[in-house]
Amino acid sequence: MPESSLYLLRYDSGHRDQRMGAGPDRIRRELGVAGEEIEPELPWRSEISTSFQLYRQLAKRIAATPETLPIVLAGNCGASIGTAAGVGVDDLGVIWFDAHGDFNTPETSLSGYLDGMCLSVLTGRCFVPLAATIPGFAPIPFENTVHVGGHALDQSETKDFHRLDVARIPAGGDVRPVLESIAARTSRILVHVDLDVLDVQYGRANQYACSGGLSPAEVENALIACTELFDVAAIVLASYDPSYDDGRVAAAAARFVEIVQRNR
Repeated sequence: MPESSLYLLRYDSGHRDQRMGAGPDRIRRELGVAGEEIEPELPWRSEISTSFQLYRQLAKRIAATPETLPIVLAGNCGASIGTAAGVGVDDLGVIWFDAHGDFNTPETSLSGYLDGMCLSVLTGRCFVPLAATIPGFAPIPFENTVHVGGHALDQSETKDFHRLDVARIPAGGDVRPVLESIAARTSRILVHVDLDVLDVQYGRANQYACSGGLSPAEVENALIACTELFDVAAIVLASYDPSYDDGRVAAAAARFVEIVQRNR
C-alpha cells in the first residue's frame, strides 16, 4: 500500500467546524488516522476569499509531498481545485461524483453558493483570476472530465454539460466506457466524491442529499475501475455533515478511501 498524506479542510463557506465543516474530522476518526489541518492565510472569514485561501494552502502542502497519495477531507467541494493544482494538472483527468452539478457560474447561479460553481472553476469557466492565484493551477479540459451520479442538477447545468460535451453518467450507468475514453488521453485521475451522491436510503450525507443517487457499491465499483485504468493522483471526500448521518455515510467514506489506497 503506498504511503498517503491526509489533509483536513474543516470549513464550510468560510466557517470552521460548522455544518459540513464538521465532516472532515468525523471521517478522519472513522479512518483512525491523524491528518494535517489546512488553515486560511488571513483571520477575516468570507466565503469566496477564505475558500481560495484554503485552496492555495492545500495546493502548496500537496506539492511539497509528491511521493504520497493525497487524501483530502473537506467541508466543501472546492477543495478539489487546490488538490488538482497540488498534484499537477498535466495529464490529469477528473471523475466527479456528486448529486449536484457544481457547474454553475456567477451568471447562472440562483443561489450564489460558491460550491455550486467549483467544477466550473476547475474547468476554467469562472473565477479565472482567483484560480490563477493557486500555485500550479490550470483548467482541466472538459473532455477529460466525467460527472457521475448527478440527480439534482439545475436546468442551466444540464444544458451546459451537453453544450460543452462534458460526459455525464447517471445512477445505474456504466462508468467504464467513459473512463476508458479518458484513459486514452490521460494516465492520471483525480477522484472527487461529494458524499451526497449517495442515495438517502443508504444514509444522509447532508441537508442537500436526496433520492435518486448511487449506492455505496456503485461508487466502490467505479473507484475500482479508476484504479485499474489510471494512476489515482488524489481522492477528495467532501460535503459531509455528520449531524445528518446515522454512521453509515461515514463508514462508506472510509471504505472509499481504503479501496483507493488498497488498489492504487
